[in-house]
Amino acid sequence: MRWDISGSWVSYAVPALLFAVAFVIKLPLLRRAWQDPILRATAVLLGIGTLVFVSLPPANLHRINVLAGVPNFAAVWVYCLATAYCGACLWLIITWREPPSAARRRRTRQVGLAYAAVIAGLCVTFLLADHRVERLRDLDTYYARTPWMREFILLYVVAHTASALVAAGMLRAWYREVADTWLRRAVIFLQEAYALGLLFDVAKFSAIAGRWSGRDWDWLSTYAAPPFAIAEAGLVAVAFIVGQAGPVLAERRRLVREHRRLKPLWQAMLAITPPAAPATGRVSGAALRLELRRAAINDGLLKLGPYLSASRRERIRSAALAAGHPEPVARGIAGAVDLRCAAAALHAPDDPEHPHAQADFSAFPCVPDSELQNVSHALRHHEAAIERFHRQALAGEASDAGGGSDAGGGSGAVEGPGFGEGPGAVEGPGFGEGPGAVEGPGVRDLGAPA
Repeated sequence: MRWDISGSWVSYAVPALLFAVAFVIKLPLLRRAWQDPILRATAVLLGIGTLVFVSLPPANLHRINVLAGVPNFAAVWVYCLATAYCGACLWLIITWREPPSAARRRRTRQVGLAYAAVIAGLCVTFLLADHRVERLRDLDTYYARTPWMREFILLYVVAHTASALVAAGMLRAWYREVADTWLRRAVIFLQEAYALGLLFDVAKFSAIAGRWSGRDWDWLSTYAAPPFAIAEAGLVAVAFIVGQAGPVLAERRRLVREHRRLKPLWQAMLAITPPAAPATGRVSGAALRLELRRAAINDGLLKLGPYLSASRRERIRSAALAAGHPEPVARGIAGAVDLRCAAAALHAPDDPEHPHAQADFSAFPCVPDSELQNVSHALRHHEAAIERFHRQALAGEASDAGGGSDAGGGSGAVEGPGFGEGPGAVEGPGFGEGPGAVEGPGVRDLGAPA
């Protein structure tokens, strides 16, 4: 056979590294919640898997034999670890799938006792067998007809096959019940892994049966079976990495995306009020950067609150809809125009008829994140429309003011739903609701008077 992937230490290093990475990902949770049975089962499985594949390269098997001073001691070492790994897989699936109950504790206890008995049987049969000739690559077929070594080998392969069949059956039933996207992906990887494990067992059984019948099918055990075991272990490790790291990465991606979407509105608000906290670099967490950006925006909204007008926003939203803009875009344009008018009023000289009331405005304005993103999207992509409707709003309010009507913006003059609560602003949901926005070109300073 020219295909000898199992003879290279690199083939075993890849799954060992994946197991180690998965274990490191779990380590922070493991330190905080060691009492969690799922975490304990995961730690046992990943730790044993790492040890198995660190031990499997032929050079390492020889070192283990030399250190122990017993020919083929590496076989009992690896087979006992691999059997414990199979038991840990079943233990984890049962613990992962079923809620805490006496039945679950009973089933996990039964799995533990069964595989402890298999490990004890491996040790006993190995002690009773004659294994004086060191075999690093073909131990299973070389000793297939040797008393007690035959039982030793069969006991391991049967235990591995049983675990693969039982695990595949439980995973198939569990897959129908799983709703979480990342958990479903992890279950799929595990199903594929155990399918490869069954192919490993078929190759091993076939090679041993060939020895018993006088045929030379040793290549099935020496060359064909190990790649299936390597791929199986790699998929198991990937399943745990996906199940653990996937939701974390997805959440970080969401935070980064929202942070970018709020950038135009945040930049505009910096002209209203400077940030209360120092800017953070990329070393800070995504959640912290987003919270600081939201805080800066909310500080600006707090300052502009007395000058915001729900009626103005509604007029601009209706006009934007009439101009052909979709509802979320129209709401974003209306909010941006309202903010621009409020910023102009904030920076305007005091007017006895429209005095500044920010000293009395103390409540925190609550605006949905989706609405802030609509406004930010409008500032990034619809600057021309904002400018046009801003001029229309100023012209309309000037006309209303000339007729003795208060159109918006002074303290105590805001009608309808506003940004928050307090003197000069009444309760309301804010701009409204709508989907998020995407990144685009730069923005105009809201604080610049028209």
